[in-house]
Amino acid sequence: MSFRMLTIANLKMHLRNRSSLFWHFAFPLIFMVLFGLIFSGGMTSQIRVGLVDTSSDFDEVFNTAFAEIDNATLVEGEKDELIDDLKNGGLDAVIVLDESTAANSLIDVEIFYDQTQSLTGSMARSFIISLLDQIRMQAFAVPELFDVTETSVARETLSYMSFLMPGVIGMSIMFSALFGTSYPLVMEREKGILRRLRLTLVTPVSFIGAKTVGLLAIAFMQAAIIIITGILFFDVQIVGSLWAASFVVLIGCLMMVALGLLVAGLANRLESVDAIANSIGMPMMFLAGTFFPVDGAPRWLQTIATVLPLTYLNDALREILVTGSTLIDVSNTLLIIVAWTVVFFAFAIYLFKWEVNYQK
Repeated sequence: MSFRMLTIANLKMHLRNRSSLFWHFAFPLIFMVLFGLIFSGGMTSQIRVGLVDTSSDFDEVFNTAFAEIDNATLVEGEKDELIDDLKNGGLDAVIVLDESTAANSLIDVEIFYDQTQSLTGSMARSFIISLLDQIRMQAFAVPELFDVTETSVARETLSYMSFLMPGVIGMSIMFSALFGTSYPLVMEREKGILRRLRLTLVTPVSFIGAKTVGLLAIAFMQAAIIIITGILFFDVQIVGSLWAASFVVLIGCLMMVALGLLVAGLANRLESVDAIANSIGMPMMFLAGTFFPVDGAPRWLQTIATVLPLTYLNDALREILVTGSTLIDVSNTLLIIVAWTVVFFAFAIYLFKWEVNYQK
């Protein structure tokens, strides 16, 4: 009963505080919208389609059909080369024709498109289906001509908003858990609440657990709001499992709560919380691949990024949400998150203080 009441009380404390609401929800959305408007660059109406070169009459038919359409460009080439262009974002779809099947049956047509780009990918797919039907009617005048097979190919180079959204989720979880744990604990220590807590029936595990559950609820709300914003306003396509992403949010929040407990142990007074928490959170926000990939950064910065806990939370969310990876695929990343959680909890327990040490 006491655990439930403590959980509700902690959650209400966060949700009734206007300043807390801003930092929990408005702050990450402002970053997402601002960076999205600056760097997303909008959507183009030009459709770029690759056609595997077969040096046959069909190539000429497709070139003629495409020549009559203003917003479509046809690029001929080898299959592997065109598929690579699709993965790198240079094409919206690729068509592969197998004319060897035309003698006795329908012509096999395989369409490759990118399901992570919901607007351009779907537009290109619909455009090609319509064009094939147009060719069938005008050039050959037969009831059926093509047997179409569709294959989804995930781009290796994500759109900026697809890259940004998981990073904003990770950043919001980090700051909410980091400050939402350390600041109240240090304040309660200064006011003597922790000292009085030792005389009650409430155990430290229940007390910390209630704070953690409240922050987990906020983390899930943050993730839901950011994902909905990405889908509705920036055309981000969610490919992976939301249940898998929820599990990553869960262990990611536990890791950041453990880090917040560590900060509370390091900070003897309330005035030091901001300095310590910001000195930890701000470098992670910019160096952990939240807003931009770190691949092009100097090697020493890339090395730093590989040891930052937020890097692994961002990577796991990014792999699951926008590239369709499973929990098994990111198991190594999840193990690193768990390892950081254990390390943070171990040091937090060692440094935990019930009362203010006035000698410092």
